[in-house]
Amino acid sequence: MCYSAMIEADLRELEKMFGVKVDWTSFDEAFTLRDKYSQAMIPSAIDSYIIQNAETTLQKRLAKMAKSHYQAEIEKFSIKLKKYEQDVKDFETKLKSGSKIKDLEEKLRKRRETVQWHKEKIEYYKKIEETGAPRVFPNFYTPVVVKDDSENVLRMMRYHVCPKNGKELNAFKYNLFNARRDRLLDSRTWKPLFGKQHGIFPFYRFYESVPGENGEAKIIYFEPKDRGIMWSAAIFEESSIAEGFLRSFAAITDDPPPEVAETGHDRCPVFLKQENFDIWLEPKSMTKDELIILLDSKTPTYFEHQAA
Repeated sequence: MCYSAMIEADLRELEKMFGVKVDWTSFDEAFTLRDKYSQAMIPSAIDSYIIQNAETTLQKRLAKMAKSHYQAEIEKFSIKLKKYEQDVKDFETKLKSGSKIKDLEEKLRKRRETVQWHKEKIEYYKKIEETGAPRVFPNFYTPVVVKDDSENVLRMMRYHVCPKNGKELNAFKYNLFNARRDRLLDSRTWKPLFGKQHGIFPFYRFYESVPGENGEAKIIYFEPKDRGIMWSAAIFEESSIAEGFLRSFAAITDDPPPEVAETGHDRCPVFLKQENFDIWLEPKSMTKDELIILLDSKTPTYFEHQAA
């Protein structure tokens, strides 16, 4: 499965690359939902871009929401940090007094690591206005190209499908962020979306967990050789949940090319030929069997990989 990807957060670049307009209403939905719902996250690189480039009234409001979100995160982590720093002092005092508490040195070591992690997190949040991380994981929003009436738009959607009925499934237990091509016609989740609600998910690289030495898993990333941006065919859903309106999608995956399979990974995003975007994004004129065949029309490329 593709469990993470590095995206392009510069929305103007995406507009140029794909000849689309940004659907700012969908960004408003996503930013509003984030403040209410723990399973609606936004990559910090998107926040950084909006903070730095806000022009319209709506964009400036989104920038203000982003700043408030990270200020709240700083305050939350600062409270936790104080507690953990006090734990370190208490453990150190007990060690100096000769306490025989079991595993006290190990507890101290782990708590010091926790303190350092929280300090780094706070510093990271303080720099969001300057630069953010362009990584998405399940439950993160990301820009997706979809057809809206007669034009293609760039719409914020969450990477992990929420069923139409609004009943969420745990992203770490159920993989509803990758849709296997061989299940599009029979899966009760994918079947209602396939042939109706299609999108294109742009990104630069995708990350996978593969077997490493001694059987331990390692994370590597794949990116197309001699190319910049890539993308995956996708399907999406729109749901009403208690916290608001949720747009969500899944990337379509297929059997991998040899260079991906050789690393020990068994799936790969469907890198659809760009000349077939219009057909894919407006699929109602084709049968589902024809659309399955269309997914064979992949962009010729070779995927290089490196350790993440």
